[in-house]
Amino acid sequence: MAAEVRPELTEPTAGCTLARMRFELQIDDAVFREAKAEATRRGMTLTRFVEEALREHMRRGDIEATQEEIDARNRLMESLLQATAHVRIGPRPSREEVEER
Repeated sequence: MAAEVRPELTEPTAGCTLARMRFELQIDDAVFREAKAEATRRGMTLTRFVEEALREHMRRGDIEATQEEIDARNRLMESLLQATAHVRIGPRPSREEVEER
């Protein structure tokens, strides 16, 4: 079943108008009851509760993606360190020092 989408305008906030969408969503009855009860416990509408939950879920997705990037960078750095462990870091040795070795 295709979702019916109708934009609605809300109260202007700080000089701008926010567009809101109304649509039909099919979810498990138990999930709906839990969400409705949690929204009530928090003193907010179900709409606001679902919006905040979706935002938080998407934010966590960004954090997980960022963590994956950090882990990949760390693996790359570790492999570079292992590959270059034999390279001497410091001032360039003089000709005499090289000949002594």
